[in-house]
Amino acid sequence: MLNELNWQLKQVFHYSRRFKTKPRLDLIKTLHNLTPQQRSAHERLYARYNMFDWPSLCNQSEYLENLYILSVLDQHLDSGQHPFLGPGLDLGCRNFSHLPALKSFRPHPWHGIELDAHARYWSGHTRRAHGEWMAAQHPGSQYLPTSLLSLPQGPQYNFISWWLPFVTEQSLRYWGLPRRFFQPHAMLSKAIELLCPGGTLFIANQGAHEASLQAALFRDLHLHPTNLGELVSPLSPFQHPRYGWLYTKP
Repeated sequence: MLNELNWQLKQVFHYSRRFKTKPRLDLIKTLHNLTPQQRSAHERLYARYNMFDWPSLCNQSEYLENLYILSVLDQHLDSGQHPFLGPGLDLGCRNFSHLPALKSFRPHPWHGIELDAHARYWSGHTRRAHGEWMAAQHPGSQYLPTSLLSLPQGPQYNFISWWLPFVTEQSLRYWGLPRRFFQPHAMLSKAIELLCPGGTLFIANQGAHEASLQAALFRDLHLHPTNLGELVSPLSPFQHPRYGWLYTKP
């Protein structure tokens, strides 16, 4: 009940000042705090991908999280696997803070979609304000403050990334969303529908339990993804392990 009330208030009081810029990250200091193994992994990524604009787009925690995301994608996918036929889609993108890694991995426009786009930070800015600023730094990219289920029907994307989908009602409610938004089967079905033939869906879950629930969702929909197991990288900034899945649409 409290989540529903807070949700309704956010929909009414959603005004936010435009987000204008971020202080440039001190990259030398950030890299100095990495372990030798992490610096080596960073150097490999830096040599392969265009990451030059990251210090102007990320604070320190965002930079490290993007490093992990790019590392995982680099391990498990081919960045040139499919010809580009349209934008990529990042589901549950929050404030679109993953866009630097996604754009480095596949340098095409990206759409980020976030249901709880009017969640507000202590600065007074909303996720949407941050997300629209981030999208504006990458021509053609868009921040979509809406539900996945509201997107038009039919295939639209060759690549969809989905980090930590809500596979338990508890996690959804922990993040302040009303329980009526807990629709894991409908959400996964919609993501598959939005994939173009030959397109790829990448999903990362937190912890083995959520990964097992994700496996059950795939089985319920008679889908057969590749189980990537634990997404291991020396660049992980997280306390809890991530587990990954790849699904390619026939």
